[in-house]
Amino acid sequence: MTVQREMMAVDQDSKPRLSVFSKMEKMIVAMAKSDGETGIVMRAKRNLFSDQIESFSGCDIVDWLKRQYNISDVKEACYLATNLCQYGYIYPIDFKLSSYTVKYDRSAEYRFQAPYFWPFRKDGTADSIKYAIYLQKRSLRNKQKHGLEPYEQEAFDKLLKVFADKKEFIEKQAREQVSEAKKQRRKEKILLDLQEKAFWRVHRPPPGCIKTMEEGPKRYFQPSQMAARRRKNKESFKAEITFLKKALERPKPKLSKVLESYLTWNEQYQEYDPFLDPNAALPSNPWVSDDTLFWEVTDTLVKIPTELRVKKWAISFFNLVKDEQGLREFEDFLRKEYSLENIRFWKEVEDMKNGPRSAIETKVEWICREFLSKTSPKEINVDSKTLEIVNKSREEMRGKPESMRYILDPAQEHIYLLMKKDSYPRFLRSEQYINLKEMAHNQPLKKRFFAFGSGKTQIKRQTPSPKSPRRSTSSEREVNSDISGDSPIHSINTPMHSYSTGNLKDMDMKQTPTSSSLRIRPTYTIQASPPTVGLSQSRFPISKRQVGFPQDKLEGAQMNRAAQGQ
Repeated sequence: MTVQREMMAVDQDSKPRLSVFSKMEKMIVAMAKSDGETGIVMRAKRNLFSDQIESFSGCDIVDWLKRQYNISDVKEACYLATNLCQYGYIYPIDFKLSSYTVKYDRSAEYRFQAPYFWPFRKDGTADSIKYAIYLQKRSLRNKQKHGLEPYEQEAFDKLLKVFADKKEFIEKQAREQVSEAKKQRRKEKILLDLQEKAFWRVHRPPPGCIKTMEEGPKRYFQPSQMAARRRKNKESFKAEITFLKKALERPKPKLSKVLESYLTWNEQYQEYDPFLDPNAALPSNPWVSDDTLFWEVTDTLVKIPTELRVKKWAISFFNLVKDEQGLREFEDFLRKEYSLENIRFWKEVEDMKNGPRSAIETKVEWICREFLSKTSPKEINVDSKTLEIVNKSREEMRGKPESMRYILDPAQEHIYLLMKKDSYPRFLRSEQYINLKEMAHNQPLKKRFFAFGSGKTQIKRQTPSPKSPRRSTSSEREVNSDISGDSPIHSINTPMHSYSTGNLKDMDMKQTPTSSSLRIRPTYTIQASPPTVGLSQSRFPISKRQVGFPQDKLEGAQMNRAAQGQ
C-alpha cells in the first residue's frame, strides 16, 4: 500500500483534529511499507475466499510494535494495536466483536484500511446521507451475503423517514454504485466491501459498543466561505471606520477597576452561593446529602420564602423581578399603590418578546391598545417622546412581524427605570417587605431524618359535624329495640352524622372503599334475641351512615323480621 503525502494534507475547511491521529497515520505508513525489513509482512489466505486476500495476524503487529518502539510489555503493545483497530486504521476480516481487541495470537486476521476511509478525512466524512446510500446499496444486493443486520435495518428505516424528500436521490446513488461495482474485478470488489464495512463499523457501531469517533457540532459555514465574506471593499472600509470612531468615544475602564468590581460582586453574592457558603444551603446541602428539603423551600412559588431569598431582593431591582416569587410580592405591593399597570405592561412585553413569531403583531396591537392608548383606563405613564418613537416604529414595521419583536423596548425601559427609582425603594420600606423578612427569619427549617415523604401540604380531612337528634319512626324504634350489643355504636342514643356543605368534597373519599380501608374495617356481628326476633347469629350492618354499607341490606333485615312476626 502506497500513501502519498498530498493525500494526508488537511485544508482549512476540514475540522481540527487531535495530533494523535497524525502520529497513528505515520505509524500505519511505516507498517505498510512493502519491504520486508521495516514493514509488516502480508500473507495470502486461500481458505477465506476464492481469490487470495493478503492479511496479517495479531502476533505480527504486536511483534512489529515491540521491535519498532522498544516496548517490553506485551500488554502495552496489544493496547496500542487495539487503538489502531478501534479508530479504523486496521480492521479484522471476520468483523467479530472480539477481534476488535487485538490479542497476541493468530486467531484473527487483519488488513490495513485504505487512506480514503481514515478518520477526519475531507472526502471520507461519515454523514447520514452517505450511510443511507451505503445501507440502500447493501439492500439491493444479495441478501445472503450483504443482508442488513437488525440494528442496521432499524437505522435505515429511520434515515428514510428523515430524508423522505431525498429518497429518490439515495436510491439512484445506490443503484449507480452497484452497477459500477459489477464492472470491477472480484478481488477489488471484495476488498471494497470489506473497507466500507470496516469504516461504518467504526462510525456507526452496533448497540453496546463504544463509539470512538464522537464528532463535534456540524459546521454550517466553512472557513473558506467566511474568508470570502471578509474580502475588503469600499463599504466594508466605511463600516470599519465608523466602528473605530465609536470605539474611540467608548470609555475603557482599567483592568484594575474591572477586577475590583468583580471582587466586590463576588463578596456580595458569596453568601447566596451554596457551593461557596454552607449556610446558603440550609437545612442541608442536597448536592452532598439525599435530603430534598432545600429544593422544596426554594421552589418557584412557596408560602414563605427563605431569609436569604428575601434578602437577595434588596440587592437590586433585577434580582426582584427575575424571581417569580419576588415578582408576585411586588405585584401585590403595586396593587395597593394603584400602579399595577406598570408591572403588567413590563410582563406583557417580556412575554411578547419570548413568544412565537406568529403572535407578535397581534400582541403588539393589544399591548398598545391596552396600555399606550389615551382612552385606556390602564394607560401607563410614558413621556410623549418615547410614545412617538414607538408609534413611528409601529407604522414603519407594520406587516413585518419578524421586525416588531423589539419595537416596545423604549417604553419598557422607561417603565422599568420608573419602577426601579420610585416603586422599588418604597417596596423595600413597606410593611409588607418587613413582615416578609420577619416571617422568613422565624420560619423553622428542620432537617428530615427520613427521606420519604413528598413534603407537600396534605389536605386534612375535616371531622363530620354532628347532626341534631331527630324523632325516629315507629319501625326504626322496633328495629332498634331488638338489637342488643355492648359496643357504643349500637346504642339508640348515638347521634346520626351528616356532612356539612364544607365537607361535600370528602363524601366521595369516605364512601368509596379503598384497599387500605377494606383491610382495616372491622366486621360487626349482631346477635338478636331468639324469642323475639328469631334470627340467631344473623350478620348485617346496623346503619349505612355508621359503617358505610348499603341500605338495601338493612331494609332486607327489616322485611325478614316483619315476615317472621306475622
